[in-house]
Amino acid sequence: MTEVRRYRCIAFDAVGTLIEPSPPAGEVYFQTAQRFGSRLAADDVARRFKQAFRESELVDVTAADREHHVTSEPRERERWREIVTRVIDDIPHPGDCFEELFEHFARPASWRVFADVPETLARLEERGYALAIASNFDRRLHAVCDGLAPVARIALRVISSEVGYRKPAGGFFEALAARSACTPQEILMVGDDQTNDVEGARRAGIAGVLLNRRSLAGRGEIATLRELFNLLAE
Repeated sequence: MTEVRRYRCIAFDAVGTLIEPSPPAGEVYFQTAQRFGSRLAADDVARRFKQAFRESELVDVTAADREHHVTSEPRERERWREIVTRVIDDIPHPGDCFEELFEHFARPASWRVFADVPETLARLEERGYALAIASNFDRRLHAVCDGLAPVARIALRVISSEVGYRKPAGGFFEALAARSACTPQEILMVGDDQTNDVEGARRAGIAGVLLNRRSLAGRGEIATLRELFNLLAE
């Protein structure tokens, strides 16, 4: 089959799409909390982390983008400080605990690349696609990606703390289009978050596809990155 080129650039979310914490974040929080004197149970810490992170990601998608989704390096750092403080609330020195956790997730060794990533990225490059990472993260993501060979090859990284907007803000996707030197119609956004990655992209005129690794693929979503080629061949 001759491939029909609809896109010039394929942009990927980072966490949950290309990479994931290893060990899982909840486990790391528990182990770190114990060192600082916490008596919280492992299951409780994991549950608290999921809830605090999910609530920190909640946005009012009907509100004005430029008022509700503005961010920066200090704002992202403070967001993580608040998450740590909410999750681990029974220790005498939460600031020190936060610093240790913040540094932990800045190390490439704290992350792993999903098994389908190396082959997918290599095949996309062979077909001539430009690649980008488009992530709600902070500048730590550069060190993480640089230390993970399969994703280090992606030079274009659009990071919320650096462009000033978090997904699903239109400003974030405007930055993606500008930095990739593509029109919105020439970009495909791939991510594991329906609101941030897919709906946010679509409102900006960018096609979005949901990666759902936990279930069978359905219409409009894929279960592995390898299935992306079925969409690109349409």
